[in-house]
Amino acid sequence: MLPNSGVALRRQLAIIFEDEEPRNAVTRLFNFALALLIVANVSCVILESVEPIRRNFAATFELFEHAATAIFAVEYVLRIWASVDFRDKRYHDPLWGRLRYTRSFFALVDLLAVLPALIGFMGAADLRVLRLLRLLRMLKLVRHSTTFGLLFSVLREEARSVAALLFVLLLTVTISGSLMYMIEGEAQPDVFTSIPAAMWWAIETLTTVGYGDMVPMTALGRIVGGIVSIVGIGTLALFSGLITVGFLDQLKLYREQHPKIAVAVTDKTITVHQSHRERLGDGANLSPVSSARERPAIPVPAVCPHCGSVLSHAATRDAEHSEPFGA
Repeated sequence: MLPNSGVALRRQLAIIFEDEEPRNAVTRLFNFALALLIVANVSCVILESVEPIRRNFAATFELFEHAATAIFAVEYVLRIWASVDFRDKRYHDPLWGRLRYTRSFFALVDLLAVLPALIGFMGAADLRVLRLLRLLRMLKLVRHSTTFGLLFSVLREEARSVAALLFVLLLTVTISGSLMYMIEGEAQPDVFTSIPAAMWWAIETLTTVGYGDMVPMTALGRIVGGIVSIVGIGTLALFSGLITVGFLDQLKLYREQHPKIAVAVTDKTITVHQSHRERLGDGANLSPVSSARERPAIPVPAVCPHCGSVLSHAATRDAEHSEPFGA
């Protein structure tokens, strides 16, 4: 068993590492520093590809890479250690919970952030490939972005619709590529050499890219090309509309789950509320009924039940403290 100080430290780390926890000042500072480190590290990887810069600053790049790798490794180990205190109940078991967390998406991303450098230290792979693999550290920024979370939610909620659109695109590419191979294969045997080559032309046409490396020359081929272009525009427009609507729905749901509370109260209400808290204590939980009872009574003139005339102040006090008839 850990001492109380170790448990408290682990829980504090869980609050910082947990993505679903409210963002306090410490969490924001940690996320900002980590994002800055990732951007700086990726920038160094990009600058290392320039030969003069790499030759003049090789030692600096190597030192910074070692420091960044050490920080990412410590972060990875601490996240696994604190995962038992995350909100997800699947990770609460000291052993199996941590092993289950290591198979999660962001845990694998954290592992990819340190794995290329560790392999490079052992000299088990090409250093040029490992430098490029370090660019995968940019995926760590996805954890701290609300936009990516919303996009993942859209793809998860609209998975069937997206799959249907992708199937339509695949079907269109296959059919149009086969037709174009049959039509243009004899006229341009060096260009439309096979159905896969013609499918590349179909992808260019459906996405409205049109590199110009493969262009139909026959009249029938141009007709098919025009039809494929129109189908591609309609399909991509439908796909964009689906993603846009789903994103707006998820954004609305996110705003409903994370509302910005803004309560407008009058000065009089604030004064009465503060006076009650001072009298009853800060921990008092005043319900509307109790707060209504605690309000100071406003004097109301008493009326004689026999003649209907307004009584004097002294008579009003006596009427207020007297018991009703039949009590």
